[in-house]
Amino acid sequence: MTHPRSSADPKPGADTGAASLFAPLQLGDLTLPNRIVMPPLVRARSQEPEREPGARVATYYAQRASAGLIISEAVHVSPLSVSRPGGSGLHNAAQSRAWRAVTDAVHAAGGRIFQQLFHLGRKAHPTRIPGGLPPVAPSAIASDAQVPTPEGPKPFPVPRALALDEIPDLVEEFRTAIELSREAGFDGVEIHAANGFLIDQFLRDGANRRDDRYGGSIENRARFLFEVIDAAIAIFGAGRVGIRLSPHFTQDGIDDSDPIALYDHVAQALDARGIAYVHLIESDAVPAEKRFAPRLRARFSGALILAEDFTLERASAVLRDDRADAIAFGRLFIANPDLVARFRLAEPVYNAPDPDTFYIGDERGYTDYPTLA
Repeated sequence: MTHPRSSADPKPGADTGAASLFAPLQLGDLTLPNRIVMPPLVRARSQEPEREPGARVATYYAQRASAGLIISEAVHVSPLSVSRPGGSGLHNAAQSRAWRAVTDAVHAAGGRIFQQLFHLGRKAHPTRIPGGLPPVAPSAIASDAQVPTPEGPKPFPVPRALALDEIPDLVEEFRTAIELSREAGFDGVEIHAANGFLIDQFLRDGANRRDDRYGGSIENRARFLFEVIDAAIAIFGAGRVGIRLSPHFTQDGIDDSDPIALYDHVAQALDARGIAYVHLIESDAVPAEKRFAPRLRARFSGALILAEDFTLERASAVLRDDRADAIAFGRLFIANPDLVARFRLAEPVYNAPDPDTFYIGDERGYTDYPTLA
């Protein structure tokens, strides 16, 4: 299979690997000016109780518009999928209008932005769900992690297993959110099928014990994912749809008996649909024999974005060796809104991130990190 390539030459005097980070990339329907991606970073700065982004959110994303691509924080598609206070939603027109101010600000600054959409599934908690309803999941199997609550960390409850006739309603919630994303001016959407959230719960047989058309075989367990992907393609077109996957994620009991077969199938089905990219959470520190990136790259002809604690040097080596097409940098983008400019320095200097402000607060630790200028 062929993969996206750039005809741009390295800058004179620059390291060949590092220069490839600054080469353009054709990613689906978009031409990115560089291969430096800002991944989804949940900063919990939206307004309560509306879960709408305000002016400071628009400022935050616009500050980082020099990234080749920004992928928004994970945004809930349903009022029954509710995370920490300040998390963002997209299931009504008012939220869509609020996000329009964000996309306008990013575009005015010359950037491109996709919106990541997700549903928590069993990782929601009744204390945050309207009416105290139980979370839903493909099967009545609780996450073995804990959730922060006003009374301290608590175990996730056993979710309510979805009835077969409820699943089309969930697909429709994703479809509505995708339509609202388009109305909000996003350049595309990334479907969050990672980190143990609802779509991931359907995919993995450790969390999905159904015996109907959404359980059992790999094809059945992937059915919900591809119904959502097909909804996104129908609204945005395949060239403006991406997906995030995390085959190494098992922290909350979201494991699978045959992950290689599962993700081979997913990659091939995504390739058949021609979507823009796969965004894979896989550290370069993973031993070569345990990496999923080479298998995905052999089966998927769109762009491959890698994420997970990459440094400039390691990212440059990955691109130089043609193991991915772009690299996502999380914590570095939190503290360095002008990260692209800093990467261009002969000896880059970075602001240190403040973990105390990652998920709570106001402008401090959010829009006040200094730039080179």
